[in-house]
Amino acid sequence: MKSISFSKGIEKDIHININMNYYEEFLSKYLSRYGSLLIMDSGLKKYFNYDGDNVVFVKGGPEAKYFDKYVELCKLITNGDYSNIIVVGGGSLIDMVGFTYNTLDFPKASLIIVPTTLSSMIYLPVSGEFNLDMNYTKNYLKVSGYPDLVYIDPYFCKFLDKSVMKKQFIFGYLVGLLFDKTFAKLSLKYSKNFIKLDLEEYLYTAIRFVLSLYSNDLVFPGTRLSKFLIEPDFKMNNFFVESECLSFVFLSYLSHKLGYLSELNFKSIVNDIKNSLSFSNLPLRNLKAKKFSIPLNEILLTDDGFISYYINYTEIEELLPEFKVFVRSA
Repeated sequence: MKSISFSKGIEKDIHININMNYYEEFLSKYLSRYGSLLIMDSGLKKYFNYDGDNVVFVKGGPEAKYFDKYVELCKLITNGDYSNIIVVGGGSLIDMVGFTYNTLDFPKASLIIVPTTLSSMIYLPVSGEFNLDMNYTKNYLKVSGYPDLVYIDPYFCKFLDKSVMKKQFIFGYLVGLLFDKTFAKLSLKYSKNFIKLDLEEYLYTAIRFVLSLYSNDLVFPGTRLSKFLIEPDFKMNNFFVESECLSFVFLSYLSHKLGYLSELNFKSIVNDIKNSLSFSNLPLRNLKAKKFSIPLNEILLTDDGFISYYINYTEIEELLPEFKVFVRSA
């Protein structure tokens, strides 16, 4: 088992454990505890024989972050005598459960998160906030909070569709561009063939990079920007991967325009992403600059790594038309 203890200043320590094929022992231990509620992605139901009043299956994906799912979970927790909440699922389900846990007033013991997709294992839910969609707006609602324990079992990737898993290696590539170009290239290699991949070691490295961002009050590149750059399409499957990549390409474009990223390195990034994700699948029709008054603290790429940069609305508005033309032509 690989363990990481992550702390945000005076905030509590968050224990992150990475261990292959330990999920049954781990989940059984918590399910047997009084006052524990297990919330699991319904897509995993066929692989597990869990039942009982303290087990509930919820459909994952974008629908998990709808407000009605939040209300349903509030009622379930309020009507039961729960203090430990365990969520097993992808990023959207984790967001909804974390939002509920931190807004609902009930006797709290611990929030335990078990990510089940490669993207949610890399895009670790310890940034300090949980979000909910509302009024057809992505992450319309936000609450501060942290889990007590994050348990990562790479075995869950076995249940992922292989084409989906290959696409999610792009997150390892993106974070590798910031910290280790060799790791970025390794991620591209694994996106094509991950049969001999040591997934436990791979995730350990990627998570350390992401935690370095969080420790410096930064977020995964493009996360803040996407809310003001891309109108969400709730009918798109796997929208998260495409929208995050589109935001990242825009950040790369801005980095190049401002002189932080050379043309050679910029073109290399574009080609890598283009070969991993078809540009025709990127949600270009959803691109629209939303007005905001306070500059966004985001990440710009440099030839040697990255810098923290405050983006203002005018920069996005002026660059967006030519960026659309560039991506279409690419």
